[in-house]
Amino acid sequence: MTRTIGLLAALALVLVACGTDSSDTTDPNGSNVNDPSTNVPGDPIVDPVKLAGTRWVATKLFIGGAEVPIVPNAQPTINFEGNGREAGGTTGCNSWFGEVTLGAGTITFGGLGQTEMACEQPLMAQESNVLLVLQNASIFTFGEGTLTIGQLGGSTLEFIDRAVAFPDVELTGTQWIADTIITGQAASTLVQGTEVTLFLDAAESRASGSAGCNNFMGSFESDRTQVTFGPLASTKMLCGGDGVMDQEAFVLATLSGELEVQIEGDRLTLTAPTGDGLSFRAQA
Repeated sequence: MTRTIGLLAALALVLVACGTDSSDTTDPNGSNVNDPSTNVPGDPIVDPVKLAGTRWVATKLFIGGAEVPIVPNAQPTINFEGNGREAGGTTGCNSWFGEVTLGAGTITFGGLGQTEMACEQPLMAQESNVLLVLQNASIFTFGEGTLTIGQLGGSTLEFIDRAVAFPDVELTGTQWIADTIITGQAASTLVQGTEVTLFLDAAESRASGSAGCNNFMGSFESDRTQVTFGPLASTKMLCGGDGVMDQEAFVLATLSGELEVQIEGDRLTLTAPTGDGLSFRAQA
């Protein structure tokens, strides 16, 4: 009798051991804890490193379940840094930054801050909507080059992988056309009827373009993070029109010395140490 009980106990232990596989990452909800795109609230916490270094550009914006059109050429963005625990991006107007806490299919942003540049409408309205989504975000999904952040059945932002959607254009060898003037904390469009351009020839180390009235040229040195202009020479034509010559003076003054370079897709922003700058878009 004792021998029979011992055999039954041993058999039970074998069955229990066979029924437990520590390599099985699928939970009772059908989610794989190592694949955040299948996570749902209640699953184990997602490793933030899975998002670290990824960059996204928004394709759709929903407020209260209703889609709000994104302003053309001003798509909101989000980048995950600091091992996935920090995030930043743009609203289409200002830059924003903050901390990220990830769960299983859950996300919250804390300590959100932003630059305070004043932009024209409808950019300011879009900025308010983007910040509303981020401040109240509670869920996310990502996978296959897509990311969604927001609230279940409410206000959300849908993103796609920025590297796929908008590969960064090269600084040199590209014809850049300015569309925004940045003066301290304000941004404005160019004087109507004027065109400000910039072309950087790496082979000749030569910069050339138009300041809106006169053409200019000069030397430059650059890398992916900064460009340094030598003295620029320009033609001396006098152009009429309200603000044209003032705009030209600003452009030529800005394109001098060392400037910070920021390239996101087909957009280039050059910023002087004073905070003044110019934003360009690559010519199609």
